[in-house]
Amino acid sequence: MIVLGLNAFGHDAAAVLLVDGEVVFAASEERYDRCRHSPAFPTGAIQAALEAANIEPAAVDALAFPWSRAMGRRQKLGHVLRRLPRSMAFFRSPPEASDLPDRRNYLRAMRGLEARLRAEGFRAPVVRVPHHRAHAASAALALPSGDGAILTADGMGEWTTAASWRARAGALKRLRRAVYPHSPGKAYAAVTQWLGFRPESGEGKTMGLAAYGEPASAGAAFGRALLHADARRLLTVDERQFGFPWGESRLYGDAFLSALGRAGDGAGPERAGDADVALGIQQAVEAFAADAGQRALREADASTLAVAGGLFLNCAMNGSLLRAGIDLRPFPVAGDAGAAWGAAADVVHQQTGSRAAALGSVYLGHDLTHEEATPLAKRHGMRAHADPVELAGTVAAAIASGRIVCVARGRAEFGPRALGHRSVLASPTTLASRDRVNRLKGREAWRPVAPIIRREDTRWFHDLVPSPHMILTFAATEEARERLPGIVHVDGTARVQTVAPDEDAFLRALLDALEQRGEPPAVINTSFNRRGEPIVNTAEEAWAAYEAMGLDALVLGDWWHERASDATRAMREARAP
Repeated sequence: MIVLGLNAFGHDAAAVLLVDGEVVFAASEERYDRCRHSPAFPTGAIQAALEAANIEPAAVDALAFPWSRAMGRRQKLGHVLRRLPRSMAFFRSPPEASDLPDRRNYLRAMRGLEARLRAEGFRAPVVRVPHHRAHAASAALALPSGDGAILTADGMGEWTTAASWRARAGALKRLRRAVYPHSPGKAYAAVTQWLGFRPESGEGKTMGLAAYGEPASAGAAFGRALLHADARRLLTVDERQFGFPWGESRLYGDAFLSALGRAGDGAGPERAGDADVALGIQQAVEAFAADAGQRALREADASTLAVAGGLFLNCAMNGSLLRAGIDLRPFPVAGDAGAAWGAAADVVHQQTGSRAAALGSVYLGHDLTHEEATPLAKRHGMRAHADPVELAGTVAAAIASGRIVCVARGRAEFGPRALGHRSVLASPTTLASRDRVNRLKGREAWRPVAPIIRREDTRWFHDLVPSPHMILTFAATEEARERLPGIVHVDGTARVQTVAPDEDAFLRALLDALEQRGEPPAVINTSFNRRGEPIVNTAEEAWAAYEAMGLDALVLGDWWHERASDATRAMREARAP
């Protein structure tokens, strides 16, 4: 059975192809149309998926879509009527400066989904899966046996904003749910917008900024009071503090301005009080997730909790759940792109009675092959390395000497995290290395970067568990603080990617080669993309980003290119006539 899961028209459009329950291809549309968090119909991702499986649209047996047809219209109408006249804002479109989708065009596109798919040559039925059920089905893939408790949370899916579930061998039963406007994702996005970052994309900056906050501050107290855990409804928000319950594109309310002052411009911790408010909302969502997660475990009579939904892209929150003693299994593509995978998995279970294959590798996108890389590599005088161990040794030598190396090889990662196939790598042994990475990428200097380490190197982090998808934070040991300062955030944690011996031969060889050179077997890892652009996908995009950012060296498939060092360039210039 061939099932194509799709997400489209809101944000994070994606296509995921399952063949007999096994995922064979998954990619976000942003990798093809080069628009971050693309809301488009995923034409590029669909075409790439069909080509990867060597099939035509007519061969697909079912099309899975993680949104119901009704889209919660009845509940939304009641909500608007009860809040008139202020709620008339729901009938107005957000301004162009907003990342929120245009409501009229969004609904029109949703209604035209079937016609669009037929025009693309698909004949299979479209199965619409309620949004949070799709998130829950994706989370269930992270449960080794398929049994456990699940918690989903985001801004809003139809009318649900959070839900707890019981999973049994792929079958899902909803236990509790929160409904709009009581939304953890919208509350977090409101603080993100007040800080001056873009909602629906800048929440990671809010998370990083929170580590600089002062818990006893008035700003932190304000942030914590925005959101509360609730035994019956999972959570409640104080509607009076916000604009989003009324349909306003300014998600925060006048109460923010009265209590905190004017909205920010995204400058970060340079503005007194910003970090305090970020810390407050971070603590609020962590308290909600801990309470709802523990309740889900009790009510599902389970020992393992899986999580999905955009809120659980918050690695710091996931780490706090782990440190609270919860056996946590986050689905790594927790946002709406991952809901396409969940919808497809749910359709597989509905139509076959079997569980889709459990979560494994997320190297599921475009395959940057030797054949693709070769013409560009020869054009730029790159050097080939047929042996990946030899290539890893070359990269290790460059990193040990302080060089910043970008890598584009093999299949692209599905989701927002770069995991060594589309990454920028550097030495973690100095703060200067981290700062240079941030500067060349155009990132704010206060933002943390992540490490890649070997799975067995438990000396660097307390209570380390397998973390191949960089979706968890761990507390650094004293040794890590001393020897790996470039990857330890100001709060003493790091967002860790672990590599087991059987997971990635190149990364393992790189870490081993660093150790053989007397260096710690760890590297800084951040995504390979220019500021404001999606992560690179193809060889041409990788070379363009490498050149534009002025990085020191490039791995392109099996090929290697290194710029002359400043000292070497100076020597050459001195010799020149």
